[in-house]
Amino acid sequence: MRQITISGNIGKDAELRSTNNGMQVSNFNVAVRQNRPDNNGQYGTDWFRCSVWGTRASTVEKFYKKGSHVVVTGSLSINEYNGKTQLQVDVSDFDLPDNRNTNNANSTQKNSNNSFNNGGQSIDIGDDSLPF
Repeated sequence: MRQITISGNIGKDAELRSTNNGMQVSNFNVAVRQNRPDNNGQYGTDWFRCSVWGTRASTVEKFYKKGSHVVVTGSLSINEYNGKTQLQVDVSDFDLPDNRNTNNANSTQKNSNNSFNNGGQSIDIGDDSLPF
C-alpha cells in the first residue's frame, strides 16, 4: 500500500452520497501545484480524487468547499481511465480547512491561547534554547 500526504486546494465542493448498503462516502478533488516549472516556465497542477468513507464523510461534505486549502493523508492508487491517469486517494486522515465557519467558542479560545501564536510575527529561537 502506498501512503501519501497531499496539501492543496479543493476544486469544487465535496459531494456526499450513500452506497446501496447505506455507507456514506464524500468525494472531492484536490489540486496540487507542481514544484518545478516546465520548459515554458509554467507550473503544472496534479489533481487527486479523494474519498472519505463512513461517519466522517458528512463532516467533509459540510466543510470542504471550493478553494479551501486542505491536507489529507491516505492510500494512493493510480488508475487509467479513458486514456487519462487518475490519482485516487482513499483518505484515512484529514485536516479541516482554516476558513471553516463553526460557531464553536472553544476552538477560537484554543487558537488565541496557543503559546506558539505570536500574532503572525516570526519567533527567533537560538540554538542554545533547543533541548537537543
